[in-house]
Amino acid sequence: MTIPAAGSTPPFRLIGLVSFAHLLSHLYMLALPPLFPSMREEIGVSYVELGFAITAYAITTGLLQTPMGFLVNRIGGGKVLIGGLMVNALAIGGLGLAQSFWQVIALMLLAGVGSSVFHPADYSILSTRVGSDRLGRALATHQLGGNLGFVVAPPLMVLLAALFGWRMAFVAAGGLGLLCAAVMAVWIADFGDARQAAGRTADSWGKLARSPTLLLLFLFYTLAAAANSGILHFSVSSLREMYGLPVAAAATALTAYQVMTMLAVLPGGWLADRTKNHDLVLAVCLALSAAFIITGGMGVLPFTAVIVLLGLSGAMHGLVNASRDVSVRHAATDVSVGTVFGFVTTGYSLGQIIGPGIYGLLLDAGKPHLVFVASAVFSLLAILTMLSRRGVRPQAAAASA
Repeated sequence: MTIPAAGSTPPFRLIGLVSFAHLLSHLYMLALPPLFPSMREEIGVSYVELGFAITAYAITTGLLQTPMGFLVNRIGGGKVLIGGLMVNALAIGGLGLAQSFWQVIALMLLAGVGSSVFHPADYSILSTRVGSDRLGRALATHQLGGNLGFVVAPPLMVLLAALFGWRMAFVAAGGLGLLCAAVMAVWIADFGDARQAAGRTADSWGKLARSPTLLLLFLFYTLAAAANSGILHFSVSSLREMYGLPVAAAATALTAYQVMTMLAVLPGGWLADRTKNHDLVLAVCLALSAAFIITGGMGVLPFTAVIVLLGLSGAMHGLVNASRDVSVRHAATDVSVGTVFGFVTTGYSLGQIIGPGIYGLLLDAGKPHLVFVASAVFSLLAILTMLSRRGVRPQAAAASA
């Protein structure tokens, strides 16, 4: 484990600001959808075209995370984080000036470039500046910041649009990111990883491809993301068909899942700091989550029981996040932590691409209960992938983050 670098910035301040930057990154992911109707009417674009804008954002974010990890390895996470946040904020703010579809696409591609820095830079900084006895809680705080960004985005953007118009809503959201970047640049005396980056050998795609451990982690993230996408994107439609409920009622189960996930994130950080066997935590929590999902998705229990079971499944997902991240941190060998996290979270993006098509086919075939079965199967496959790392030959000691 990396020894925290000395620096004059208190760790709690650094953790708070890095986590708030992560909140903004997730807020920016959902900044557009609440304002789709206003943008469609004034700019003259279709919902399909606005959907392409979201896809453009996801493409550059996913493709550039590993290269951004290489950059973090060369110059340190602090500079990359501040620069990426500024690019992300400027692009989101620029949407307030957009006059055409192609301008929106260009700005969203640029916003995705900025968004790609957060995981490699954030995890490099936190791994360097936070000791192993508090790393789980620091990573949990970081994860909670991202979750809160998703929660805050819709009501905040709607409120800003109601007060100032949709264009100024984007400008204000972008301005918040620029303010955060400025505060970090002035208020954080030492991000801690720049000195270590200066003396480090370069990361490469070859190192990633030759590491069975990292390839298995990539696959784990892919499968875990595919499992989660079934609940997030298709549980409401599935439950609506199975129970004949209105959408609002069916959505209460998804709400329970999301709320319990958030409530369990910080306890999961405490658990990660109290255990040495993080793979066991992953296996137990994901196995329980799969069991709750299958049981709740059978369609034979009262709907109130389904709400409880999906809530318990969400809690298992929240508990596992910090242990997952610490496990990835320990897997960094001759590849830096920032690159490792950039690489494996690209797998998360891949899972979000693969999963929806499968779930959509199951729903179209009139098998809504199989959506829950498929989600559970993806979780079980993720467990097997993580546990199979135990058979991989041990590698060198972890490199500096």
